[in-house]
Amino acid sequence: MNKLLAMSVMVASAFPSLVLAEGLDDVMTALSSGKSSLELRLRAEQVEDSGKVETANAQSLRTVLGYKTGDYKGVTGLVEFENVSDFGQDDYYDGVTASAVRKNFPVIADVMVTQVNQAFLEGYGVKLGRQKLVLDNARFIGDVGWRQNDQTFDALSYTNKVLLPATTFTLAYVNKVNPIQGMTMARSVNAPMANVRYSKVFGNWGVTASGFYYAVEEEETVGAFNPTTSFQHTGARVEGSVGDALYEVSFAKQGDYQDGVATLDANYVDIQLGYKFGPVTVKVQQEVLEPGFKTPLATLHAFNGWADRFLATPGKGLEDTNLKLLAKYWGLNFVVAAHSFKSNDGGLDFGQELNFSVMKPVNRNLSLLLKFADYQSDDTALTLAGTTKNTDLKKTWLQMAYKF
Repeated sequence: MNKLLAMSVMVASAFPSLVLAEGLDDVMTALSSGKSSLELRLRAEQVEDSGKVETANAQSLRTVLGYKTGDYKGVTGLVEFENVSDFGQDDYYDGVTASAVRKNFPVIADVMVTQVNQAFLEGYGVKLGRQKLVLDNARFIGDVGWRQNDQTFDALSYTNKVLLPATTFTLAYVNKVNPIQGMTMARSVNAPMANVRYSKVFGNWGVTASGFYYAVEEEETVGAFNPTTSFQHTGARVEGSVGDALYEVSFAKQGDYQDGVATLDANYVDIQLGYKFGPVTVKVQQEVLEPGFKTPLATLHAFNGWADRFLATPGKGLEDTNLKLLAKYWGLNFVVAAHSFKSNDGGLDFGQELNFSVMKPVNRNLSLLLKFADYQSDDTALTLAGTTKNTDLKKTWLQMAYKF
């Protein structure tokens, strides 16, 4: 009896170790059965600003190396390292580097960095860690994917696509924003977010509708949350098609959040109509940002012209009326856009802008891009973030991108 009892105790004592060993084997299998990824983006960018004597030139290479683990009990992990390097030239101002010489050049907002771009665990719709967040068309929350360094978020997010048919629920809480200027410019926030998106096709009629709420309480460098820069957006967006006709309508209201100030009361309206003529699509758009309306976490390059003159809303607001042509010919993707910018308050003319791009997808991994933006300022003193910006801008990009 004593021997049997002793043997039972020994087996019971060893059982957790056996379970642990088996679990460890599963973990190691998940880690070793993952998939690696590689992204390379080689870019030459030139910027001419009539307010600067010098012309900015940058040649940079973005390298992103990632690894996604295999599945372990419904959970996977991803780690992604990013490096942005130039070719030894300092003929531009990156917007961060404190150099009197560099500040003589126009801004090319690509900081040379080596950092962890993303690192998160994901399972059962939950994602925890440093991650990209791109909601709807990225007008409010995006990853600024055009720049060489992504904008990422330290966040807890949850996505559910099965609770209701054709409906996606996204909830997130962000406590740090890692901007394109690099980790040294990261800032703490208190930012709850919610997005509900419904998408359905009925014959030749398709619709995608979403409602959203994004609140951001910014933190000052001294560590106290700053009420003057805190805000919230509540809005809705509907887009779709009826046959070859396209439509998109968005509305959002901005207000104070937590201890925010009442001067943040402003609205946003976007109306787009389009039509497909075979390989050519024509779109007209009017986008209105009332004075004070801001979207600092958006992918701003995709809106209000590629010259990036309006990364901040002018003090008198902004109305962007534009016409876009998108075409596919000879294996090439063309985009042409013409913008007219005015103030929302006071009837001021801010200027006009012409955009052009042609992209060649060589194969599923490799693409080539030529892109151009020409912003011609009006004589009106355009004020952005307290600084006069009524100068002309010309930007040219030549790019090769590879993904594996």
